[in-house]
Amino acid sequence: MVQQEIDPLPIQADGQLMQRVAAGQHAAWKQLVDRELTRVLTLANRLLGNQQEAEEITQESFLRLWQQAPHWRAQARIATWLYRVAHNLAIDRLRQRHRLPEEICWEEEEDRLLLPEECSPLALLEQAERRQLLETALAAIPIPCRSAVILVNMLGLRVSEAAQVMQREEKEVAALLARGRKRLRVLLAPWRNILLGE
Repeated sequence: MVQQEIDPLPIQADGQLMQRVAAGQHAAWKQLVDRELTRVLTLANRLLGNQQEAEEITQESFLRLWQQAPHWRAQARIATWLYRVAHNLAIDRLRQRHRLPEEICWEEEEDRLLLPEECSPLALLEQAERRQLLETALAAIPIPCRSAVILVNMLGLRVSEAAQVMQREEKEVAALLARGRKRLRVLLAPWRNILLGE
């Protein structure tokens, strides 16, 4: 696998944004929160399967970012740093529980992004059924594989970025991603027609 170079421009722009946050510019903090909140909450929610815990993890992640602002060194994107913190906090929470998530929750805003503006009740029900099947299967795969799938396939990170978040080697994350995808295909095979809307 070829290692991708990281574009320094977003890192520099994030560094400037964090300087504004550290200087107490509330508009900069609002811009940062507006840009990253939904994705951090989605990551935590999909790892934990519990909306309340995901909100707590998200709040703690942003609190830590706020505290880090005066000391920020522009070496990574803010999103990567936030995902790493949220990921680690969620994994710690899962370890404390010693069990897999039972209840799967979804973001209303995310639902709106995935559905056409005008849907029939039947289409909404079918979408909810597909989503529940996917989330149940996702919760059944090992946490490292789940993390890789969520970061790459659901949040759109490159494997190299997911490796930074997970604090693992890029090759290892690629292998976890492949195993996770394979396991999901096996788990979802009986419902293939439902998932594809056939």
